[in-house]
Parts: sequence; C-alpha cells; structure tokens
Amino acid sequence: MLSIRTRGKHGIYYIRGSVGLGKKKIIVKEFSTGTSDPDAAAHLMAEHETKLRHQLMFGPAALVAQGTIAQAFDSYLTKAKPPCASDVLRIGKLNGLIGDYSLREPKQAWEHFRRAYLTGHDPAGQDRYRSVFQAAINVYHELHDLPPLRIKAIPFNNERVRFLSKEDRDRLIAAYSPHIQPIITMLAFHGPRIQTALQLQWGVEGVDMHEGSIRLNHTKNAIIRSVPMHPRVMDVLRPIWEKQRRPTKEHVFLNRFGKPYQDTRKAKIPGGNPIKNQHATACQRAGIEDFTVHDWRHHWASHCVMAGIDLITIMNMGGWKSLRMVQRYSSVSVDHMRDSINRLS
Repeated sequence: MLSIRTRGKHGIYYIRGSVGLGKKKIIVKEFSTGTSDPDAAAHLMAEHETKLRHQLMFGPAALVAQGTIAQAFDSYLTKAKPPCASDVLRIGKLNGLIGDYSLREPKQAWEHFRRAYLTGHDPAGQDRYRSVFQAAINVYHELHDLPPLRIKAIPFNNERVRFLSKEDRDRLIAAYSPHIQPIITMLAFHGPRIQTALQLQWGVEGVDMHEGSIRLNHTKNAIIRSVPMHPRVMDVLRPIWEKQRRPTKEHVFLNRFGKPYQDTRKAKIPGGNPIKNQHATACQRAGIEDFTVHDWRHHWASHCVMAGIDLITIMNMGGWKSLRMVQRYSSVSVDHMRDSINRLS
C-alpha cells in the first residue's frame, strides 16, 4: 500500500510504499507531491497507484501507452553524453511537429513529420532526422526495458569515392596558402573530417609530439582513436609546435589572424566550411576538378586500401562506426590492381 506523510516546516506531503498485484510488487521510493493540500496529495497518490497497477497488469507496454514522443526527446537530451548541436536543432523541429504524438505510434509520427517537413529535403538530410528520431525513441525504450525501435533507413547514394594520384595530391597541397597546407596534409595522411582536424589540440588528448601520435575525436560517431602520426604530418607540425614553444594544450591549427577556427558543429546553425574558399582557389591553381574538402577523407581511405591496409583497420583509424561504411573503398583495390597489371609489358 502507498502511504502519505508530511515533512518540513511547510507540511509538504510525501508518498512512499509499494503497490502489489498477485505475486508482483513495485517498491515506491519516497517522493514529494509538491503540495501541502491533503486533498490534492491524496488525489496524486491515487493517480500514481492506478498507473503502477496498470503497469503491473499490462507490463512494459503500459509505460509506452502513457508516454509521448516529447518524453523520449527529453530522455535523449538528458543522456550522460549530450548530442551535438545539429541534433539538438533537429530534435527541436521534430518536437514542434510530433512531440504530442503517443509513443504507441512512433512510425506514424515519423511519417507525419516526413510529409509535413521533409518534402524537398535531400535523402541524406532526411536520414539524419530519421536517425536522431530513432535514437531518441530507443533511449526511452532502453530506460524502460522495452525492445528497440527500427525505422527503415532512407536510401541515398553515399558511394562517392574520389581520390587523387600522389602527384596530384602533392601539387594540390602546394597550391594552398602556407597556413592551410599543414591542415590539408593532416587530411591527406590521416583522413579526419575537417572539424575533427581543425579542433585538434596539443597534448595527450590530441597531437602528442613526444609520442608521435594523434588522438582523433570523431565526434559524429562518438569515437576517439589514438593513431601513430604519419611522418609527413610530423614534418609539418613540428615547426608549428616549436614556434608555439612546445605547448601541451591549445589549438594546433590557427587561422590567418592567429585565432582558433570556429567549431561549426557547436554553432546555433551548424554548417559552413571555414576553408571552403581557400580549397576552391587551390583546386583552381592546381587544375584539380570535382574534388571537395571532404574528398580528402575518401582520398585517404582509398590510398590505405591501395597500400594493402585491411578495411577493419581503416574503419578504426578513420572513426567509422561500421564496416559497411568503408566497404565502398574495397573496389578501389581492384581498379588499382588492374592498372598495375596493365603496366606489365
């Protein structure tokens, strides 16, 4: 049975006890009703007992029946590891349109959101909304011992693989402004996403010049990997480190004003590549076409495959979450071998 008692000088009512049904029982730890009105407190106690009995009778499904999509978003946003700023914005859009939907109908809620808001969005953008929506629902499900929800992914073409020859690579790197060249060298020989590179700091949590290693914080997938530093990267970073008097913290890369680059992942409206214009100018100077800043990541992974590095190692070094994401590069080795065979005379 639940019981009610007052505590404190204001006479606030508290509820505690247990609720049973047959051999099943739920222990209720003491909690405040937030009121000193005995009738209101009694009403709250009766209402809470009814919910618990309903849960005992119908199992975990009863919790879903009582919840809303908005509650799932609250659970997701209060996790130990908060989501990135772009996911917070997406949740805001989702919550505004479907937050009032019952948790019994997550797929119906998702379809309503797609029709109401995502018409005209590219498939990759739609899938990012789907991914964060599914993750939020599953955080709530996990908290309440419910099975996970699966919403079919939005199909999109994510198979682009663009890489340069070693000669084109070096010509393009040389075409960048001098303060950009170390950043691009990092992209070419370690393959991080651009913001992962720009936000690197000196020391054991980032670029460790003493150990010759780099700890890459792949924030998109919440993966942090420490990898050996490539000699080319060591060669361009050492002068910067020496010039800054061998720091053990602070940003590695600074803009032309000597300031750290803005982390656009944390901006109110994420997006914008701070070296996009410099990249376009460098490509024009080097005569390189159809090559984006992100393509340096494809370039790195492709050359890893051609160097004989296995896909699992590439996945771990590059911070991909699944092997499926790097399997696109496997065909590169076939083309590379064909090219090598054709050179035989």
